[in-house]
Order: sequence, then C-alpha cells, then structure tokens
Amino acid sequence: MIRKTKSFKALITVVMVCCIVWTNGITAKAQSVSETEPNDSMDTAQLIQANYETAAQVVNGSRPNQYVVKGNTSNNDEDWYKVYLNAGVQYITCNDQPFDYEIYNSNNSLVSSGSYTKSRLFPVGYSFRAASDGYYYVKIKGLTSASSSYILLVGGPTYSVGTCSVSLGSVTMSGKNVTVPADLRYKGTIPEGSVVYGISMSGVKSNSVSGITVKNLTSNNTVVLSNYSWNKTGLASMNMPLKGNWQINFSYNKNTSFTPKLSLLFAYPLALDYVDNLEF
Repeated sequence: MIRKTKSFKALITVVMVCCIVWTNGITAKAQSVSETEPNDSMDTAQLIQANYETAAQVVNGSRPNQYVVKGNTSNNDEDWYKVYLNAGVQYITCNDQPFDYEIYNSNNSLVSSGSYTKSRLFPVGYSFRAASDGYYYVKIKGLTSASSSYILLVGGPTYSVGTCSVSLGSVTMSGKNVTVPADLRYKGTIPEGSVVYGISMSGVKSNSVSGITVKNLTSNNTVVLSNYSWNKTGLASMNMPLKGNWQINFSYNKNTSFTPKLSLLFAYPLALDYVDNLEF
C-alpha cells in the first residue's frame, strides 16, 4: 500500500473535489458566461474568451483561466460563438447534454465537426488544429426537438487527474547508493501532455536509506523526497512530463533489501479517454 502523509491525502481530497464539481457542469472559481440571444448565425455570433487553464490550476483547485459557456439548444436552434484562438492544437471540451458542433475559420471554411454524446459524468475534449491566429466560429445545435442544456469550453484543454504506480523491483543496498531507471516514454496508456504534480515512494522503511532523489531526465528536473515520509507535492509548475525517462536514486544508509513502488500523481488534458489509475 502506498504510504501518504496527511498533507498528501489533503491534496488528493482537493483534487477529488474539483472532479466532483465538474460532474455538476462547472469548476469552482472558473469564469463562466451564459448564452445570449440573438446568436443564431455567424454574423450574430456571441463573443467569448478562449479557455487557457493550466495543469497547476487544476491541482490547487482554482482555475482563473478556465472560461465556460453555458446555453440551451435544440435541433431547431443554432447557437454561434466567436472566439480568438492561437495557431496550433486547440480543443472543444463538451459536457452536459448531447449536441452537434461545427467549427469554422474567419473565411467560413469548416475546420472541424462532430457530435458530443453524453456517456459519462465528466467532460469530453475533442482536438482540432487552428491553422493561424485569429477568430474562429463555433456552431452548437441540439440533437432533438426538445430544448436541452449544454456546457462547452473552446481553446486549450481542461484537465483531470490520475495516479501512476511503478514497481521498481527488488533493491539491495550494499555499501553504496543504488540508481533504478523507470522509462515511461513509450507507455501508450499514458495520456499525451500529462504533467506530474506529486511524487511518493512506498515500500521503503524510514531507516533503510538516507535519502531518495527522483530525476526526470526528459525535462532535466530533480526532486528530493522528504525524509522518512518520502513524498513531495506542489510540483505542477515544473512541467515534468509523466511520459518521460525517470531515474530514482536511493542513498545508502545500511545494508538492506526492499521492494519500492513509485507513485506519480499527474494532471492530463481531457480527451476521449478517461484515465484513473495506471500501473506498470
């Protein structure tokens, strides 16, 4: 069982609360706007702000850069929105009731389209590519004649969280430090863009080693775990990719053997797949 301190448990609780709030349609402390009529055509599209929250914001439970749009639609009611996006990969993140969407550039050329079908409690993100900086137009249309509510974000992704556990095998200390690799670069089940915000080590007694250092060779970051509790939180701003090449150093204290397990808490962009617990 992974050992966690009270502070580590508290952090996990905060993250769980954030996810629960999302099931109700909007994250606490996010900025939101309601649909305003008339917005039934590209010419009358309602101007909204792009969503540019960060992984660090989801971890601390405050997303000042999350911009949520709430509205109602049917198959007889088109809702149009206008949003300024930067060039590159962008997302339309959908929640609440099902609807169709279409995204156009300022030349009225279709960029992306699809259908959101509610099949779970959390949002679904669909990626598309903005060819250049500029205004883009999003059309929302319901699937039935009955009016239904929807929630969406356009721009950067919104984030969820998960835990990745890595078994490091048997470690034998005999007069010197021991370094163990953990290469996660080619693990296909890890979502792209996953960022580590907490690290914990279990299976190591407090007096077995004099210290534990975790290094992400991909981002060239080093994290020293707190002595005896062997965990470290508040790491999201370091932007360490979960899908990276990791290296764990156990500093010698005495001759002994143990079987450690590394736990990496991570935030990831929500897309079509939901990730909870990964084990390697």
